[in-house]
Amino acid sequence: MIRLENYNGEVLSRILKDLSPFEYVSNRVVNRLLDGSYHVQVIGSPLKRTVGTIVSSFRQAEEINRIIDIGAPLIMIFLDKKYIVYIDENISWKRINFAHGNLDKSLFEGTIKMVLKEEVSL
Repeated sequence: MIRLENYNGEVLSRILKDLSPFEYVSNRVVNRLLDGSYHVQVIGSPLKRTVGTIVSSFRQAEEINRIIDIGAPLIMIFLDKKYIVYIDENISWKRINFAHGNLDKSLFEGTIKMVLKEEVSL
């Protein structure tokens, strides 16, 4: 099961799908030495990122937008592991259905870019 939650355990996604494999991005400094060879220096530990598609209700999408705005971390549960994540960019939401104005059944979809801070135990 793949889902996104806040720190209180409130589920913020109906579906979290199409999650890409984790991408590692590190700060690299590449210098060319006087003899023509190269020196590569990696600074710090690599940043772990992933991209996926999230489907949330109107209320869940509002809560995600609020959390993005204040920069708070979220919990992503991916199969048998739990990660602390930060959302990298604002989500551009697209309406999937209207549900006659019911804010809990009206669904929205968007691409979510996340930075994985650390893995925590279940």
